[in-house]
Amino acid sequence: MFDTFRAQFKLNWRQYLAASLASYGSLCTGMSMGWTSPVLPTLQGPNSPLPEKPTLQEESWIGSLLVLGGLLGPLITVPLSRHIGRRWIIMMSNIPLLLGWLLAGVASDLPTLYAARVMWGCATGMQFAMVPLYIGEIAEDKIRGALSAFFLLFINVGFLLAYAIGPFASYWGLTAAGGILSLFYVPFTWLIPETPFFLAYKGRHDEASEVLQRLRGKSKEAVQPELDGLKAMIVREFKEEPRIQDLWATRGNVKALGICVFLAMLLQLSGIDVLLFYMEELLGKVGTKISASDGTIIMGVVQVVTSCITPLVVDRLGRKLLMWTTSLGLTIFLFLIGVYALLDSYYKLNVAPVAFIPLLCLIVYMVFFTLGVGPVPWILVAEMFPVKTKCLASGICSFMCWLAGFVWTRFFRDVAASYGIYTAFWILAVCCGIGFIFSATLLPETKGKTFDEIQDMLNNKSKDPKPVDV
Repeated sequence: MFDTFRAQFKLNWRQYLAASLASYGSLCTGMSMGWTSPVLPTLQGPNSPLPEKPTLQEESWIGSLLVLGGLLGPLITVPLSRHIGRRWIIMMSNIPLLLGWLLAGVASDLPTLYAARVMWGCATGMQFAMVPLYIGEIAEDKIRGALSAFFLLFINVGFLLAYAIGPFASYWGLTAAGGILSLFYVPFTWLIPETPFFLAYKGRHDEASEVLQRLRGKSKEAVQPELDGLKAMIVREFKEEPRIQDLWATRGNVKALGICVFLAMLLQLSGIDVLLFYMEELLGKVGTKISASDGTIIMGVVQVVTSCITPLVVDRLGRKLLMWTTSLGLTIFLFLIGVYALLDSYYKLNVAPVAFIPLLCLIVYMVFFTLGVGPVPWILVAEMFPVKTKCLASGICSFMCWLAGFVWTRFFRDVAASYGIYTAFWILAVCCGIGFIFSATLLPETKGKTFDEIQDMLNNKSKDPKPVDV
């Protein structure tokens, strides 16, 4: 498996490089998302930048406002994507990202801190709506899944940096580190090309050919068939400007939208943002005996290592298999965490001999999430829609993802406080169980298929109908 990946990388390193540079911003947003885990305990101590300790409700707003800000991202990217291109939108996402780090650095009251979280959320929402789309448009079919997994890999590296730096740095030190890393985003994204599809869509065919030559490492003659295919697809699909009604104009579009919206919401309803935002707090609440800071670092390392494995398996095992197996795994281990917390916090049983169980379950949770439930929805968003509706669909899926994430991150701690942390984990387990049933029964397989083949499958069309006997 590794030898196959190495051979693919050698042949397609230009595409891997472009996907990595485009995904670098997700490292910065990952760091802003993980920032709350080490910072919230700091805000309760003497080195807090705030004049007073925030209440439980105020801390919930600090965590959830980033997710609420994520709703702004699709509202910005969808109207602009047809006019200025994918590359410029990816570059623009650094504006609210840097503004968020600046506001967090000078914050001396809660409103300023709230504003910083909203800015980070806006940047994150823009990247979630645009980077997977960009990668899907520059990648060849055979490596599209592997390249799309880079987005989540860089996010997890950002989380690990926040978890690793936070316990050993002051509030301002961690915030300054995030701001410095974000400064590199503009020069990195300046190096990425515009997608061949967008250039062809704008009639800039010579530029599209040059970009294809660079990305594929081939001659002009060798990429001409791919460019001709793009031009023919644009003529066929874009007889008129895309409209929101196009999303339900065909059976395939409706099916794709339902699948991708559900899986994007499942990504959040599996509890990933809750766990990542409040990791240190949760490790203490479920009774694990390892220090919270050490536990978060372990979790971050697991995320990054698993993210490195994802590109190796996503095009080998397929999207459907990864989704139903990982959803089932999340269901089982979230349920076990809930059982442990019930015995520890409600029945007050002696669980010291098995105190390793919560951390072990969370580690396995991260492995399963990073292999399937995390990356697969965004891979499918880039694969399942016709080019005419792809950007609209990406924006809607991203919007619904962040809406579900805001509701859950805002009220998770309230549920835990009112009904017990075990109840909150069982709700997450139920959501993942529904995802397992959906993935096992209704999710089609798109591995290795071209965009046209995926559309034929969604619309129940047969490419090569059997001859009729006379």
